[in-house]
Amino acid sequence: MTMKTGPALVALLMGTAAMAAAQVPAAPTVRIKTAGTSSIEGRYGPVQPEDLADIASNGSFYQQHHVVVHGTLDVLVESRFFSVRDGAARVMLIPFSSADFVDLARLVGSEVDVTGIVRTLPASQKTVPCPAVAGGSALESKCNDPLLPELPNAQPTWPAASITIVTMSDRGTGRSARGRGPASLADTGVEAAAAAGKPVLASGQFRGANLCRDLPTTSRREPADWVLLTSEGPVWVVAHGPEGSGFHLDPADRADTARWLQVKGKVEIVGGVRYLKASKVALVPRPEDASAAACPP
Repeated sequence: MTMKTGPALVALLMGTAAMAAAQVPAAPTVRIKTAGTSSIEGRYGPVQPEDLADIASNGSFYQQHHVVVHGTLDVLVESRFFSVRDGAARVMLIPFSSADFVDLARLVGSEVDVTGIVRTLPASQKTVPCPAVAGGSALESKCNDPLLPELPNAQPTWPAASITIVTMSDRGTGRSARGRGPASLADTGVEAAAAAGKPVLASGQFRGANLCRDLPTTSRREPADWVLLTSEGPVWVVAHGPEGSGFHLDPADRADTARWLQVKGKVEIVGGVRYLKASKVALVPRPEDASAAACPP
């Protein structure tokens, strides 16, 4: 293992430990429904959790997908459109009707979960014959998706991808609790975390490239995947190496299995095997009430 030392690393360890200790139960959510979900699911299928950044950067891939994303709610155009952001990623939100705007605006500035249908904004569109709508003609975006409101044409300052809102829920983080992070895996449980599709914080002992044979060898998806032994059992960590600010662990070095990590990511269960799609990894001290599990020879 190669690791930087000094005040910066001490601050990192103290900060990540404090973040884990600061988890508190989420406040009751506020849920706003703006469309008939049965009709939407009949046409677009069941909702699937997706990363906001993926939709923002590759909206055409998710065209007409029924998704759930999370981020901070902002007003994009007063009385017309919202946006949802997560870091630098931003997607336009379109209410089903102008009457929905007032109710949805109550959640501006809050962390929200949004379900809806992804559509990219057209550069321009024209009115076309459309038997599926009243009057027999409509803008192309309305004719392509008769259940949804028409799309506006793209503007230079707007996100390229949009989500037409089906439901919106306050995640219970609001303005007064902005510092609260994702729930811990220990509090949520693996199955519940997988079903929710929301990021969690998983802390545990680094087990390298399955060096301790915690999981079936055949369940490894990619050569770069590695194992984290959590209080909820072992999980494969995918999409991110065992490294972060000031440290890099070696998946092939058994000596590094004495280290403890905190991983932020989403849980997926396939064939009974748990996978954690990581977005961030931090080095943390071993918890006082935890003992290191031995790695068999």
